[in-house]
Amino acid sequence: MKEDTEKISCHVCKKIIPKAAALHSEGQEYVAHFCNVECMDYWKKEKEGEKKKE
Repeated sequence: MKEDTEKISCHVCKKIIPKAAALHSEGQEYVAHFCNVECMDYWKKEKEGEKKKE
């Protein structure tokens, strides 16, 4: 399947989107895909909150 037709789900809201249109954040052990900036910002805030709890 070509990358421009491959579908993935947003890491936050689970909306199905074309992989080529996704925003992404890469970590050492993962790649998270997002449908828009709002979902990516939400995820980043959640991750920051988890780090503060540790």
